Amino acid sequence: MGRAMFDDITPPTGGSSVKRTTGNSIRDVTPLQTADRKNRRIKRAERRQVPTQPRRSSAGGGRFGIWILAIVIFSIALSAIGFVFIGKTTITVVPQQESVNLSANVVYTAYKNAEEGELAYEVIPHTIEATDTIAATGSELVKEKASGRIVVYNNHSSAPQRLIKNTRFEAPNGAIYRVRNSIIVPGMVDGEQGALEITVYADKEGQDQDITNMNTRFSIPGLKGDPRYDTFYAKIKEPIVGGFVGERAVVDEDVLNATQTRLRQELQDRVRSALQDQIPVTSEWFEEGTFIEYESAPVAYNEDKKAVVKEVARIYAVTFDKGAFARMLATAALATPEEGDIRVETPKNLEMEIINKSGVDIISDALVQFTLKGATTLTWQIDTESLKNDLAGKHSGALNTVMSGYPGIKSAQATIRPFWKKEFPTETERISIDIAPEKKK
Repeated sequence: MGRAMFDDITPPTGGSSVKRTTGNSIRDVTPLQTADRKNRRIKRAERRQVPTQPRRSSAGGGRFGIWILAIVIFSIALSAIGFVFIGKTTITVVPQQESVNLSANVVYTAYKNAEEGELAYEVIPHTIEATDTIAATGSELVKEKASGRIVVYNNHSSAPQRLIKNTRFEAPNGAIYRVRNSIIVPGMVDGEQGALEITVYADKEGQDQDITNMNTRFSIPGLKGDPRYDTFYAKIKEPIVGGFVGERAVVDEDVLNATQTRLRQELQDRVRSALQDQIPVTSEWFEEGTFIEYESAPVAYNEDKKAVVKEVARIYAVTFDKGAFARMLATAALATPEEGDIRVETPKNLEMEIINKSGVDIISDALVQFTLKGATTLTWQIDTESLKNDLAGKHSGALNTVMSGYPGIKSAQATIRPFWKKEFPTETERISIDIAPEKKK
């Protein structure tokens, strides 16, 4: 069987010629010429070749990507190190809070000159004006007295001084001006003279009674021969003007009254916004605690026979120190309130009502009484800088001991960095305190 496999191969016989057989013999393949073999090798090499970027450019791009990756990893590592090892120590403090519901049945009293344990109030004055122009309807002989504002001073004693209705104030030129109602000038407080701003009216008609010199000082003739003559006096606050005698255009009385009423309503609407910049941030103020006096300025006439109508609102706002007001509420509403500074979280939720408001002389009276109604929250305040100083350099276990000196703290939790340290940083700037009131359920 083995020999039969090669029966179709015929060995060469003599010479160099090859005799072809009719079978499939490897001797039938005609050898390629040398040139043909070379061309085929070249074509196979071209087909196998894969286009690539220049070696130098590829290497540069790879290095750039590696650098970017290294920078990102380095930044992340630094952040982790800073957080774990050198981050600030944070103390989260939960302050004491109490919810109170105030009843209108309780009457509170505040005093202008409060003693220890009493609630004090302060009156903040402010003035706003509104004007309009109306047409004159004719002319007539007019006689009018000048008027303006002066400030009366009590530099005599701490006792208030009542001045009767029509008390005279004399200008350096001898002109006399009077107050139309009785007044009480406050006494001296801590060595500072008492003062009261009022409106005075000239004794006589005419423009020659006008005073525009803002350095004018007035004496009180009724006190001559009394030691108070030298210690009670007045200074001009606003020009005294409006005096007139002669023919002048006039306006319809009904139109004038309607214009004045409308201007006063405009002033009433502006009171809240006008006081926003006048009330200190440390003061508590309620809209009901505002007293307003309206005054009609003398009608002025221009060359076009137009009348300029001006209304003046003199505002007196009763204010309280925020801390003292909150402490008063805590004392009234809670059995045993904690010591420390307190803040009223939502004072706008409280409604104030002044008792017998129409009968209160807010300039002269020594006290005001009021009620409050509504619900609010009292929050104890934490002196964070003092707390930092008390904790700096101490062992972490001292937190509870230090907290005992702060009655306004309900609870506190400290996170100290680096994590293995057991002491608070000695530098207060590396201690951060977050105030986190409890969330109401």
